[in-house]
Amino acid sequence: MAIRKLISRGKRAIARLVPVGSEKSGGAGISVSVIIPVYNTEVYLRELLDSLVAQDLPVEQFEVIAVNDGSTDASGEILDEYANRYPNFRVLHQENSGWAGKPRNVALDLAQGQYVFFADSDDVLAPSALRQMSEFASEHKIDVVFPKVVGIGGRTVSKGLYTKTNPSISPLLAINTLTPQKLISRELIESNRLRFPEEPVRLEDGMFMVACYLLAEKIGVAADQDLYSLRARADGSNISSQPLDPYTYTASISKIAAIIRAEAKDDELAHAMTLTLWSNKGLKIYAPARFKRYSEEVQNKWMDAHSNFVNEFITDESARNLSDIRHGKTEFIRNQDKHGVLGIIAVQEQLEQRVVIDSAHYVNGELQISGTLHSSGIDSICISARNRGGGPSVLAEATLSARNGKFDGTLSGIPEGEEIIDFFLKPAAGAIQGSARRAPSGTSPAFSTNGSLTPYRTKYGNFSLQPIRE
Repeated sequence: MAIRKLISRGKRAIARLVPVGSEKSGGAGISVSVIIPVYNTEVYLRELLDSLVAQDLPVEQFEVIAVNDGSTDASGEILDEYANRYPNFRVLHQENSGWAGKPRNVALDLAQGQYVFFADSDDVLAPSALRQMSEFASEHKIDVVFPKVVGIGGRTVSKGLYTKTNPSISPLLAINTLTPQKLISRELIESNRLRFPEEPVRLEDGMFMVACYLLAEKIGVAADQDLYSLRARADGSNISSQPLDPYTYTASISKIAAIIRAEAKDDELAHAMTLTLWSNKGLKIYAPARFKRYSEEVQNKWMDAHSNFVNEFITDESARNLSDIRHGKTEFIRNQDKHGVLGIIAVQEQLEQRVVIDSAHYVNGELQISGTLHSSGIDSICISARNRGGGPSVLAEATLSARNGKFDGTLSGIPEGEEIIDFFLKPAAGAIQGSARRAPSGTSPAFSTNGSLTPYRTKYGNFSLQPIRE
């Protein structure tokens, strides 16, 4: 199948590698093999290794396999020091391969654990991380476990996937993160002959991970506490922070899309996953500030590369499932219409301007509301009420007219109860709607009530209704 050709590298001789501490590890009883590619991270490396030494999983139940990929700093010496001190640490030294794929594959060939966990050499694990992940996987028969991830050193991490523990999520949800810092069944990897691409290519971990998601029987999220910290290096030397080449980066997205097409259980899942991939990895280029920062030459290269991708992998019907802004961009990109792209970016900039609720009066299930717009291009505001405690996603909704920098109107049908109600705004310019976002409150709002709910400004500066407690 196509996936095997894309990411399977086969078995390679590793006799040329000299493992430090290799005679100390045995396969019996090993639950987790931690795999670490290392290249010039001496500043951060001890912190990672110390976090592994501090694991509360019994030492005989996990092994650490670190591959020094030709480091020119003291990383190799630090690894040897830990391998000589701790019986479950192994180190291999090899010539620099230029990318993380080959050292990960070398370590995979040596791994003996029931599960493997891919760590980066500048990150940190919580003391209970390996135990919690392996117990969670074993209890629920999970092939891929997502640990709750947080950022350090200024690294931003999307929190959406990690809001609650879930022993079974879909590949469609899983594709929202393609980083390899996951606990994965080694049987899943070996039975499907999965390996990382070894050439220096962006998103090589995404190619590996999407294959795991689609071939796994079960994927779960362990989110009860922070388990893994992803670091942004102070010098900005993370591979993910390096400039992108439009053609090679788009080629990598295309390879991931080809894997999805080959391995998804049905066309519906394949289309939905490819659309999410495109939204996350392709359309990010067309964020207003980013795309306008590129030179005209670079803009044209992105449009050319992405046009080929869209025409091959995104059907017209599938694209209609995108939001108005994303759908519009996708169709302009399909036809290499840069004027159209820049036009919809201009509309997006208008729709992303701040909208503030200045006054609100609640009475008998109705909310009389008014506010200020910081954009002359917005002509209506859709406001929706949602119960913070759960239940229906939308309790009440109304479209309010906007003119001359102001909007006002009435939202009816708000149920009274014991839960806080939050409000979301979706601005529109003509037929194009923006994204829904929390409704911000002015700093000195005029709020009043004649009922059991009262408007208030949350600690984050947003507008909500809360029950009046007697």
